[in-house]
Amino acid sequence: MQERTDIKTICGVAALLAIVAALLAAFSLLGRVDVQEQTLHDWSDRSFGWSYEVLVDGAARPYEPQFQENGYMLVLPDGTEAVRITRVMEEEITDAQLGWYSRETCMEVFLDGEILYSDFGQVQRGDDGFLRPTEKDWEQKSQKLSGDALQITIGLPSDYVGKTLSVVSYFPDGYENPMPEYPYLTSPVAYVGFFVVKSLKDNIYITLYAALALLIAAMFLLDMRNSGGDSKTLLLSLYFLMQFLSAASMSFAGIYSELDVFLDTGLLLRLCMAPLYLYLALRLKGRMRVPLSCAVLLWSAYEVVCWIVVRRSNIGNADVIGPGSMIICLAVLAALGAENFRRGKKEELNKKMLAGYGLIAAAILTVYLVDKAIIWEGLGNYLLGIWNPLLQGNFDPAMEPLNRVISSMTVIAVIVEFILRTMRTLQQNSVLQERARQSLESYNRLLETEEATSAMRHEMRHHMTALSGILKTGDIGRASRYVDAVIGDLEQIPEGRYSQNMLVNVIMGSYLDQARAERIQEEHHLSVPPELNIADEDLSVFLSNMMQNALEACRRIKTGERRIKVDMHLRGKFLFIQCVNSAPDEEEHKARPGHGYGLAAMRAVAEKYNSVLVAEHTPDGFLVESDFCLNKRGTEKEENHGS
Repeated sequence: MQERTDIKTICGVAALLAIVAALLAAFSLLGRVDVQEQTLHDWSDRSFGWSYEVLVDGAARPYEPQFQENGYMLVLPDGTEAVRITRVMEEEITDAQLGWYSRETCMEVFLDGEILYSDFGQVQRGDDGFLRPTEKDWEQKSQKLSGDALQITIGLPSDYVGKTLSVVSYFPDGYENPMPEYPYLTSPVAYVGFFVVKSLKDNIYITLYAALALLIAAMFLLDMRNSGGDSKTLLLSLYFLMQFLSAASMSFAGIYSELDVFLDTGLLLRLCMAPLYLYLALRLKGRMRVPLSCAVLLWSAYEVVCWIVVRRSNIGNADVIGPGSMIICLAVLAALGAENFRRGKKEELNKKMLAGYGLIAAAILTVYLVDKAIIWEGLGNYLLGIWNPLLQGNFDPAMEPLNRVISSMTVIAVIVEFILRTMRTLQQNSVLQERARQSLESYNRLLETEEATSAMRHEMRHHMTALSGILKTGDIGRASRYVDAVIGDLEQIPEGRYSQNMLVNVIMGSYLDQARAERIQEEHHLSVPPELNIADEDLSVFLSNMMQNALEACRRIKTGERRIKVDMHLRGKFLFIQCVNSAPDEEEHKARPGHGYGLAAMRAVAEKYNSVLVAEHTPDGFLVESDFCLNKRGTEKEENHGS
């Protein structure tokens, strides 16, 4: 039953992830159907389909483009003051606009020689078509050049297709690494569609991460209330909190509110996976738990120090994640995989469960691929986008899908465990309530027996008087029939006395009567005083579960002796309780559904009275034993009663 529940839960999660993937696919399509921005590069051409002309030391000349080793970074001659790129417009979209990002340069745009845009005003222009800005002209543009990069768009006429586009980039004196600004083709629909779709997706991620952080924190608090809780779960809550902050800072709202500057997403990107890796490492049971946990902490400290050094010295990209994250991730996964494989092999690995988790992993990866629009843009380009950064020492693109799958699988496993644990707790409470109800019924039956016994004792004098009168008449037959009738009435009253304690008498009498009725050999020694300094509900829970487990164990024995032996007596300041019963094979006992509920309740009661619960298989059968610590008052009562 438990196995079927687990499989249904896993398959349900896989179906839910498939629905999420479909929703993300819809968002991706909204951002790409007829609203996709188009680059003006011809990737099959070494010059990207552009012709180049440079202005060097006041002289204009054509230029054959030369690129760095990576094949994408254009190298311009020393002393380049401006560069003009020219091409024929062949791409066609509705309501076309030309867009680019204005950085530390100034721009001019022409279409068939007609100027469409210029960053300069009245500036002298040479016969070659290049402007000759003076130092005063550049001073007027100093505020623009020192500001942040801006996205600029200009409208194009409806008949732009087939016309020649010229884009001129001007560089101030001393500008390092001059590069032409390549524009792209867009439309108002694309601009609005991009912002709408991205905002919707950002809000989904922000809401999802915040909800998961709160959900896991709530699960921890519920576990604390029910069974002590697991502090490791808080690491997952911290992980999703960091994901929430990262997603919020990189959203449009975060950028425009400068939240990304305040939070510094570079540090978040470096450390956001650390809580997850530490949680997984702490979940290990074997020898690798401590070294891997220490490795995660050391790696986190190294990432912080490295980020500070890079930021202060400005010697590289502080946002680039190095190989340490990949090494830690693979080490933790390898240890978890090896440990789970050994455990699964020992406990006969459930292939259906494995297939269910495989479906979930595939669904999560599909969600990620759809979100990145790899289905439409090509898996080859995506793999190339992973491989090229790896060659440059950036492991972030390679880690992103792996981290997405790991984090999703982890939180799904934790939530499933919480649901199943809650279901087991509810089932356990139901079992305990049923046993408490049975104890109450037994108590009521015993009260009825006590009343019947008192009434019979009261009537016995009348019976003796009547019997004496009959014997005086010499009617032996009638006297014999009268005696048989009285004996029959007495036999209807069960034996009700097992100890001097009413509660013990009720509970033990009920179960021992059941044992005799089911032909289970029983032996009892119950020397318990009328009063004990133990709460009635605690003693009832302990004895009811002890006897119920003993009866159930004997009922499962098909052949052989079935017996229950119970011993309860005072030993100094302790109430000694022991039960030995016949039990089936140990493996069968552990595999029984619901096994452990009664023992858990008994263990909790024993610990309440400064004792431990011994529950183990012995040559004589299954042994349950405990010593309840009593206070001085309770012991004195027993001593007075004995004297």
